[in-house]
Amino acid sequence: MAMKTLEPSQGDQNARSLGLHGETLTIVPEETPPAPEVPAQTTAAQQRATTSRAARKNESPEDVNVPWPEREGTLLLRVMPSDNSCLFTAFGGALPKQIPAQQLRRMMADYIVQHPEDYSEAVLGSSPSQYCRSIQDPDRWGGGIELSILSSIFDIQICTFDVQAQNLINFGEEKRDRCILVYSGIHYDRVAFSYSEYPHNAPSLPPEMDRTVWPTDDDEVLEQTHKLVKKLNAAHYYTDTEGLILKCDVPGCDWIGSGQLEGRKHAELTGHVDLSEIQDEGDNVLRKCDTFGCDFIGQGDRAMRQHSVDTAHERFSIIPDW
Repeated sequence: MAMKTLEPSQGDQNARSLGLHGETLTIVPEETPPAPEVPAQTTAAQQRATTSRAARKNESPEDVNVPWPEREGTLLLRVMPSDNSCLFTAFGGALPKQIPAQQLRRMMADYIVQHPEDYSEAVLGSSPSQYCRSIQDPDRWGGGIELSILSSIFDIQICTFDVQAQNLINFGEEKRDRCILVYSGIHYDRVAFSYSEYPHNAPSLPPEMDRTVWPTDDDEVLEQTHKLVKKLNAAHYYTDTEGLILKCDVPGCDWIGSGQLEGRKHAELTGHVDLSEIQDEGDNVLRKCDTFGCDFIGQGDRAMRQHSVDTAHERFSIIPDW
């Protein structure tokens, strides 16, 4: 899709005056990077995706928690740095030995070399040798494939909650223990339990004292995590860019694009994941594109903006309603 670049002097103009086609937008955020469908994160950096989420509402996602008086503590989200390794940082920090992201990457490469029968090109999406090289790149994101491999290496179930869909995806069956991650569209964070004082609405201990591993027969922790995810969803702590007009909020970057794919491409190319929705009150005016050779006619701001994003055409005129 085509992108439209704005000049810094246009920063205060609204979306309509810029001729943008803005659908509804939401951009979904270890202590590191992003991920796709429980998508596989790919080359690039990720600064926390804050699109229309808790941070936008003067509420940090770290302030969102679930009191758990029955266990005398609080279930909460430990937000990871947006450095392209959020998945690895989130998972590595959940392990008893708290293994650093780069060490996990090397362990994955070694494991794949040792298990060629399990990890073919069809499974990895690239040749094993190429995958082993790329996964050790600190700018490469991680996703479902990486979670599956890490589950096998450490013999642990990795439960991943999607904030937007509010569903659970498990990696690793018939395991004794589990850890829990939260996926917000292009970012992974870690779920943790901290002992706290009544009314248990804030942790009393530092992150080093967190509990991050539970037996797989402890279904109550999943129920409490679902409550946490519902709160995060209500706070809009996720990035869902499908059909929406997005802009990059990184200072100095004037990128504007449409949809999750374009947003992810921009994040992978630049490391920018601080995206937000361009909102505008629309209208139902009938317009035609004035670009030579283009026969586009559409009704409303939404149609006009989408055409602009798809084609880079910027000149439109209103068809009078006689």
